[in-house]
Amino acid sequence: MRRSSFLFAVILTFLAELVLCFVFYSKIDTISQDPVLVNEAVKSVDENYGNESSYSRELDYVVLDEQGKVVYKTADGLSGSVNDAIKHNDTILDLEKHPGFKILINNTSSEQVREYKNGIIISILSLSLVQLILVISYYLYLHKTIIIPFKKLKDFSSRVAGGNLDIPLEMDRKNIFGSFTESFDIMRQELKKARAAEKKANDDKKEMVAKLSHDIKTPVASIKSSSEIGYEMAKDQKIKDYFNMINIKSDQITVLVDNLFNSSVQDITEIPVSPVEVRSDIVYDLIRNSDYLNKASAFEIPECSVFADKLRLQQSFDNIFMNSYKYADTDIEVKSYIMDEYLVIEISDKGPGVSENELPLLKEKYKRGSDAKAKDGAGLGLYLTDYFLTNMDGKLELRNNEPGFTAVLYLRAI
Repeated sequence: MRRSSFLFAVILTFLAELVLCFVFYSKIDTISQDPVLVNEAVKSVDENYGNESSYSRELDYVVLDEQGKVVYKTADGLSGSVNDAIKHNDTILDLEKHPGFKILINNTSSEQVREYKNGIIISILSLSLVQLILVISYYLYLHKTIIIPFKKLKDFSSRVAGGNLDIPLEMDRKNIFGSFTESFDIMRQELKKARAAEKKANDDKKEMVAKLSHDIKTPVASIKSSSEIGYEMAKDQKIKDYFNMINIKSDQITVLVDNLFNSSVQDITEIPVSPVEVRSDIVYDLIRNSDYLNKASAFEIPECSVFADKLRLQQSFDNIFMNSYKYADTDIEVKSYIMDEYLVIEISDKGPGVSENELPLLKEKYKRGSDAKAKDGAGLGLYLTDYFLTNMDGKLELRNNEPGFTAVLYLRAI
């Protein structure tokens, strides 16, 4: 509806321009001296010569005597001779009652043409200004309803591709992507459920393997102990060799079970990190993208270049803001400054923080504070953030405030 109204308004202003041009040019073609006024001026001078108060003043004119001298003029700046009148395209008439006298009627067509041209220019400029305002308004409308929502969809798809399924996509049914927005967020929710189900299945499998590994170690240890006793008690060398073989195989089984147990409780996963030189301007956008609840106060990022992977840095900010939302749910303060060879970003909330004993453990895999048991989570957010920053030649520091909790990110400045 808005697009059709815009097109109608643009077409209407264009047609108005054409009509105005046609009207003005039609008037230009019909410009001429009014013969009635010309006759009145000539008659008034001819009949009342010498009585200037009785002269007609509807038109500007000059009266010349038989010597060609000016004996009367209605205004300054008019033609003062027949030659000047010819050059100016003035109307030249003789006075019947005064032979040799001439009246030079000033030609005003050029002034009228100039007025009409000025009218055309002003009208076209005014209508062009209206068209410009319409185009700018429509661009702003398109920017709000198409470009910005499309950018959000693009950023959202990049996060999903990067594995971040926690941040919802803001829904706005007024823009052109409104229905797609809801579908995309439903997809995110379903992917998150599928990933949670997959993780639970894997965890259950690992837990079962870990339990079986632990249970196997006990009878293997008994077999090994019995074989050692049998080896010592046996008199025949052949029987000793049999017991020794059992002992060796028990050791092999123990090693295999230990490896199986370790692999079941640890995910040995290499996540690719590809840092490059980027401008620090992107850091501001990444933080704003992560702060989808707009809890962070105003902040600025110093201008410099940093060594970073944009996708992994986005995931790092996402993890920190999600933790703050989940465990603190307070306003967030962001500070940024350059210190030595780092661009330092401090992200602080006003939550309860964690105990000092648990603070050093938060960057380890599957480690969470004791107050986080009632919240969903796997204990991987800060571990991954530390992993990403380390691979970008940076680092992560965690500390408690009075009150609150602060995560400090160090990015290598170039």
